[in-house]
Amino acid sequence: MNGLLYIQLLRLLNQEITVAVGEELITGTLESVNQEFLTLTESTDTYERESTTRIIVLEQISYIQVPMFG
Repeated sequence: MNGLLYIQLLRLLNQEITVAVGEELITGTLESVNQEFLTLTESTDTYERESTTRIIVLEQISYIQVPMFG
């Protein structure tokens, strides 16, 4: 894995990001990242405010959208 990407992702912990895996876009809060995968928590807008934790292999990600800093 690209070490620079890992460092950049570390700066985004607890931020909402969107990643593309194949044809699927996944938006969630970045909970953790290591050299092999990242963990996102997706919120659902249901009555119970459930959340889903997704573990995504970094090599499967083709695109990452991050918040603008200004």
